[in-house]
Amino acid sequence: MQVVPIFPLGTVLFPGARIPLQIFEPRYRALVRDCLAGDSHFGVVAIKRGSDTDPLADWYDIGTLARIERLVRLPGGRLNLVVAGATRFQALRHLEGRPYLRAEVELVESTRSKPSSLFLASQLRAGYERYRLILVGMGVTIPPFAGLPQELAELSWAVAGHLAVELRAKQRLLEESDPIERIHLELSLLGRESVLLERDLANRLVVASVYSLN
Repeated sequence: MQVVPIFPLGTVLFPGARIPLQIFEPRYRALVRDCLAGDSHFGVVAIKRGSDTDPLADWYDIGTLARIERLVRLPGGRLNLVVAGATRFQALRHLEGRPYLRAEVELVESTRSKPSSLFLASQLRAGYERYRLILVGMGVTIPPFAGLPQELAELSWAVAGHLAVELRAKQRLLEESDPIERIHLELSLLGRESVLLERDLANRLVVASVYSLN
């Protein structure tokens, strides 16, 4: 077990993903300062209820350790960060004594990929590419499947990071330790989102054709 600073956000950070952060609140500037004096890690958790400016916000206990990769100092003490997701953790006990949140955490390891997973990976490729091509038609770009990691666990995290779904669904993916089960969840989400997006895209095309006739 270890003690880590906690940064609640309105999103989920997956292992291997990178997100930008703008730091302006004094408590989070203190968090970053203390991290830089140590190992540059802190814990990112998704907010269940409340907001990222609410010190009493309720947050999920399963989160991801974030490593500071880049830092830019701005006027007024503000900071721009890029952080990378590392290992998942579970918060066991909330701690006081600092201006920012801290917790005693235990690292959560993933299970190993099962050998009979090639067919599942091909299913994931098909579902992901269908989803990606629909997004392209709507002017949104995500990387092609060929550009994602090949190792199954890393692949499942990469796909999770590119899914534009509700926070609760993202948190469910983060909490799943078995990459096979995580991919099954992703296949379900990819299928659901593709149907919804195709319907939305079709409606847009109908509206555009109506306007083009007038």
